[in-house]
Amino acid sequence: MKQVVPPILLAATLWFVMFSRQLSWTQEIHDHFFWQAMVCSTLVLSVLTLVLQRKKLAALFHFEPKFLAIGAGHAVLLYGLSRLGVWLMSLMFSWTVPHIQAVYATRVQLDPHIIAPLLFFIIAPCEETFWRGFVQARLEELSNPRTALLSTTALYALVHIWALNPMLLVAALVLGMHWGFLFRRYHSLVPGIISHALWDTTIFVLLPVQFS
Repeated sequence: MKQVVPPILLAATLWFVMFSRQLSWTQEIHDHFFWQAMVCSTLVLSVLTLVLQRKKLAALFHFEPKFLAIGAGHAVLLYGLSRLGVWLMSLMFSWTVPHIQAVYATRVQLDPHIIAPLLFFIIAPCEETFWRGFVQARLEELSNPRTALLSTTALYALVHIWALNPMLLVAALVLGMHWGFLFRRYHSLVPGIISHALWDTTIFVLLPVQFS
């Protein structure tokens, strides 16, 4: 447990710096340097995972051809569920649209042609490497797969609490559970990385949620 807690606290701190707007300097980072901060944060956590999990990397990243279709299929499923969820929430709650728009506000900071490869090649793979490859994998050693899945999902959602955005929290909870399930089911990060990378790139750049 001593090796698990410090990296999680580091992740919570990094997410505070990226998502919190309660302090003047964190607001400056969020409003103007969000993508730079996200790339640096996820890279740091990913490198930390590669070091701490260096004896297990072959198992964590083992590849099977079917993972390509599985990852892509789950990306399509999650995109459809995301659009359906946003539509249903917008019908029930008036605050849904402003909170969704707040999530997309960071897109103006960089050209979409830059954001897309950052999401696909760095941010999504690095997030999966840390949250599933380190946190969930280590918690499985300390407890059991089900407890590790639920705990990791909760932690992944809670670090987004700094944004004070309920839609972001719900998304992190649902998506974290799904990608955690993929890791538990296939014992590899590859399907989740593919799904996460495709979903991120599609929902943020290619086919974003739009409101009339």
